[in-house]
Amino acid sequence: MGDDINATDRADLLIVGAGTAGLPAAIEAARAGLRVTVVEQADQVGGTLWRSWAQLSAAGTALQRARGIDDSPDLHFDDVMRISKNTADPKLVRLAVDHAAETVDWLMSAGFEMDPAAPAILYFHEPYRVPRTYWGVRGGLSVLEVLIPRFERACSDGSVTLLLNTTVTALRADGSNRVAGVTVFGADGVRADLDAAAVLLTSGGYAGNAELFPQLTGGAPLVGPGAPTSTGTGMLAALDLGARTHGGDKFLPTYGGVLLPDSPSKTVPLDDYPQLTPQSRLPWEIHVNERGERFVAEDADSVDVRENALLDQPGLRFWVVYDDGVRQKAPALFPTWADEDLGEAFATHPSFATADTIEELAERAGIDPAGLRRSVDEYNAAVESGVDALGRAHLPLPIEKAPFYAVRNHGSTLKSPAGLVVDADLRVLGGAGPIENLYAAGEVLGGSTLSGKSFVSGMSVTPAMSFGRLLGRRIAGSA
Repeated sequence: MGDDINATDRADLLIVGAGTAGLPAAIEAARAGLRVTVVEQADQVGGTLWRSWAQLSAAGTALQRARGIDDSPDLHFDDVMRISKNTADPKLVRLAVDHAAETVDWLMSAGFEMDPAAPAILYFHEPYRVPRTYWGVRGGLSVLEVLIPRFERACSDGSVTLLLNTTVTALRADGSNRVAGVTVFGADGVRADLDAAAVLLTSGGYAGNAELFPQLTGGAPLVGPGAPTSTGTGMLAALDLGARTHGGDKFLPTYGGVLLPDSPSKTVPLDDYPQLTPQSRLPWEIHVNERGERFVAEDADSVDVRENALLDQPGLRFWVVYDDGVRQKAPALFPTWADEDLGEAFATHPSFATADTIEELAERAGIDPAGLRRSVDEYNAAVESGVDALGRAHLPLPIEKAPFYAVRNHGSTLKSPAGLVVDADLRVLGGAGPIENLYAAGEVLGGSTLSGKSFVSGMSVTPAMSFGRLLGRRIAGSA
């Protein structure tokens, strides 16, 4: 799948990015009769759906009604604003929740294979008050199993032209505040100008660009499993045209993530993260910063509390520390890792350390030895007394049996906090108002736009799909 660049054809709609928002937008626009060109810098469509859990959220769905769950977009809106502490954009949250049920119902009618446990209240993020989080049995792949066949049909009947391995380097204006097309470089290195009546940026975020991430996110370092194609090219092209960004000050790290052994910024996949959610696995270990200090109750019910506590730690790093007694008796800290892989990590991986004394462990792990010794002694006293200074309630075993273990974790992210500023019609805004013919949807809007300085379940994938579908239809209606 994929076509050659033909710079003589003028598209009714040119979509930059063939991911969570771009695919639905192309499907809807083609269905409405538009000639669509989709530009994708990767060698396949799908974007972050190949590596995302793809949690969805919606209120008032057919599935909720079938399960006897009373919910509404108004309740969904109130929950998003509560969880985000009113730091999310209310106008776009309203737009998202009002269209979310239609999107989930459309997926279901198209054969989406929903996990039988959904909808549910999940605790990876701060929880909703009612069950309104959904997910497919194969995560993001379940979403792609719906989108890709429909997109391929639109390509095969000539409604959609797909350009893979093609990078947008600039948005082209016609001399006024109006976008007339884009400049691209194709797989063969050929530069071309593509004309379009309208351009939709669904190019994703910048969570694969370790250099750009701190520039747009208040200096925060990038650590995470982001796609290498999440480079921010679409956002940068819009900025060059006078667009504005916001939300970089609302960065909040995911609590935990282990680097790949040979990378300063890429982590193992999300599924291979250590299990640090107390609702799924109560902690048997302690968590310390580089000074050896515990900084939060490891079993705090609120993930928001743990994530905000991590923001204050040097380098957004912490170590999970335990002993051989915990290793033998506790549920697996790394449930997806085979024993031999975990053993190999402790032997060779720079984020894993083991030793016969606490002081030696600290030296090998990069933790202050005196601080770690003090924290272990204080924790062991709390286990004996049943009273922990940080308020931790789960105190199963002291940390006293050699060998001892430490695993370095980082505050990580899969999404980009900052994004383009748009109006209620998803038109990209510049200094003088909307940039004519330029729209945006998906992560290019910024993860903080719909979740604020928090993580709100399902408020990335569902709005991306909803806004993509909505714009595909709206642009067709105005063409």
